[in-house]
Amino acid sequence: MVLSSGAALAVSGHPITGTCYEDGSWYTSSNVRTMSGKTIKASFTTLPSKGLVFRALNYNTGARLGKVIYAPPESTQTIKSGGKKGTEFENSFRLEVSGHQENYSFDGSESY
Repeated sequence: MVLSSGAALAVSGHPITGTCYEDGSWYTSSNVRTMSGKTIKASFTTLPSKGLVFRALNYNTGARLGKVIYAPPESTQTIKSGGKKGTEFENSFRLEVSGHQENYSFDGSESY
């Protein structure tokens, strides 16, 4: 089977991007996602200067799914969500260290 670069990207995950608040407060995305399995894997290519805290929240209850990701140290991490196929969720994130820094944004991909 031959994959074009577009197909390879689709296999690796869905694009995610965000910009954190300077004061370190949480931002919850309005994009509702639906799990196809029991894990959520996030891989970051760009991170805020002083780190990112990233989590997934159950869309219906607001409860956190699995662990919170701190990036760095690792740019790819898996949330063992405790959810099941069909669970709807939203991403939520904040700066690991609040205050002025050179970059507040992140991007990467997410598989769920």
